[in-house]
Amino acid sequence: MKTLKLYSSEGKPIVKKVEFANSFFARLKGLMFRKSLEQGTGLLLYPCSQIHTYFMKFSIDVVYFNKDFKVFCIDRNIAPGVSVRRIKESKSVLELNAGDAEKLGINVDDVLTFA
Repeated sequence: MKTLKLYSSEGKPIVKKVEFANSFFARLKGLMFRKSLEQGTGLLLYPCSQIHTYFMKFSIDVVYFNKDFKVFCIDRNIAPGVSVRRIKESKSVLELNAGDAEKLGINVDDVLTFA
């Protein structure tokens, strides 16, 4: 799976390893069956407007992006085994360990860059 880095609008690295899930099966599998997500990493699902945490073993933060990679919603501490609401405006989703969105300083209205 291809990996990317996530940068703030100021060009500062935020997440040094982001797995890029841009195929149907990669998005479907997501973080299912993993025991954990390595600290300091994330999973970018593209395209994506809804996620689930079925068959996951840990809680996550979910960052929703519009087409310009502007953060417009963050769901925090989503427990395993749930289906999260569909957000029509979402074009991609970043999944992080629970608590990482706040630790990394990711906020609504941030415009982030993946490279």
